[in-house]
Amino acid sequence: MNEADKGKICLGALLFTPLVTWFIAAKALYGFTPKDARERLVLLIQQTFDLWPLWGALLVGEIIAIIGLIIFFKFNHQIFKGAPFKKIYRGTRLVSQRALASITKEREPQITIADIPIPTKAEGTHISIAGATGVGKSTIFAEMMKCCLMRGKKQRIASNKDRMIILDPDGDFLSRFYKKGDKILNPYDARTEGWVFFNEIKSDFDFERFGVSIVPTAKDSQTEEWNGYGRLLFTEVSRKVFNTSRNPTMEEVFYWTNEVPLEELEEYVRGTKAQALFAGSGRAVGSARFVLSNKLAAHLKMPAGNFSIREWLEDPKGGNLYITWTDEMREALKSLISCWTDSIFSIVLGMSKSNSRKIWTFIDELESLDYLPSLRDALTKGRKKGLRVVTGYQSYSQVISIYGSDVAETLLSNHRTSVVMAAGRLGERTLEFVSKSLGEIEGEREKTGISRRFGQLGTKNTNDDHKRERAVTPTEIATLDDLTGYIAFPGNLPVAKFETHHVNYTRSNPVPGVVLRESTAFAGM
Repeated sequence: MNEADKGKICLGALLFTPLVTWFIAAKALYGFTPKDARERLVLLIQQTFDLWPLWGALLVGEIIAIIGLIIFFKFNHQIFKGAPFKKIYRGTRLVSQRALASITKEREPQITIADIPIPTKAEGTHISIAGATGVGKSTIFAEMMKCCLMRGKKQRIASNKDRMIILDPDGDFLSRFYKKGDKILNPYDARTEGWVFFNEIKSDFDFERFGVSIVPTAKDSQTEEWNGYGRLLFTEVSRKVFNTSRNPTMEEVFYWTNEVPLEELEEYVRGTKAQALFAGSGRAVGSARFVLSNKLAAHLKMPAGNFSIREWLEDPKGGNLYITWTDEMREALKSLISCWTDSIFSIVLGMSKSNSRKIWTFIDELESLDYLPSLRDALTKGRKKGLRVVTGYQSYSQVISIYGSDVAETLLSNHRTSVVMAAGRLGERTLEFVSKSLGEIEGEREKTGISRRFGQLGTKNTNDDHKRERAVTPTEIATLDDLTGYIAFPGNLPVAKFETHHVNYTRSNPVPGVVLRESTAFAGM
């Protein structure tokens, strides 16, 4: 709707509405029939300003028109900020937050984003949330988590409940939503479950399966060559430790992989695939030890215990799982957090198909983790197993730096629901990517021009101009206010611009985000 159309609507409403109210008042109060209508109406028109009911009716009509126009423009304001199209052929439809919410609302309880219900069928196609630091991504995460808890309370059958795995910087979400029976993983937290890699081993192939989570694949061939050596050594040593020790530990694995002399290690792995690492100059085994010194260090901080991620996932009454850390712990725990996350995806993919299972995995900062080898399969195959992945990221370029451009695009394109919030003005690659994700509009505009000849009046020409352009430009995204953004669901649903708000969650029994273990204060000294 252009300015000329708005002007016509305003003029029509301000003129037509008072005439209607005047006519209704004249008919009701002074009466006339088809036979005398002409004479009576002429007389009443002449006496309008002498008869207070008639001029009052005009005034009431104007008031009704003004109120109606205010309501009309409030609920029908144009979300698309480009020049208006005369006709739209295809592409993205932009609507208000309220309009999209009315379209996606279902009878059964739903998870919401900015009070917009997520279509139930869209939950399993995963959700990405893009935005710079401080724009409100955590507010969106918190709203979804609260909805999961509320919907879970209404489910009588445990296997139908929403369960959450939350990667939680600073324990912020834990402090809001933790409840009795939930589990915590953080080697520096006094409340952590005791866990060791061997708790997940049920079959011989699990060593290779979880070995990829502990020593992930790399995007470039040179780094992957080193990682491959480390993965092979870890897999064979951990298998032998598991088969020969009554109580296998990561300390024992690390002892053999990194602490014993090379001669003893070679003898220990003799007869296994890892024996090949000792052929030639020994460069391969040196690379393997170097890789494992980094990847296994965080595992040595984890207290012993019987907690199994696999068994927890299989138990519908197991509650929720919080994986926490603080900024100071981030680098020390990065490999362990990435290992847990990838292991979760790998385990879920190995579970049976289920239409009722709902396992939500909330990853607030994807680029803060190592490469997750199982993430791509989790996004493409996890829906049938009940997996729902919600991924937040700040910069598309940072995701590319970890996964490479092709894999990064594949990962994010498999999040079929896109939430786009403000990004930094200098992040051109990110702005371009998220702008494209919201689609384009193809339509027709009326193009007017005036041609003039010397000594003659100008001639006005009107032509139809076919255009195709972004529904939301990179500049519009860069200039979004905090707590505002756009949301696009899969399928033929329109895109909505939304505004959300911070919610202060209070509880009668405060729960700290992280409780430091005293025994870890000087570990390793």
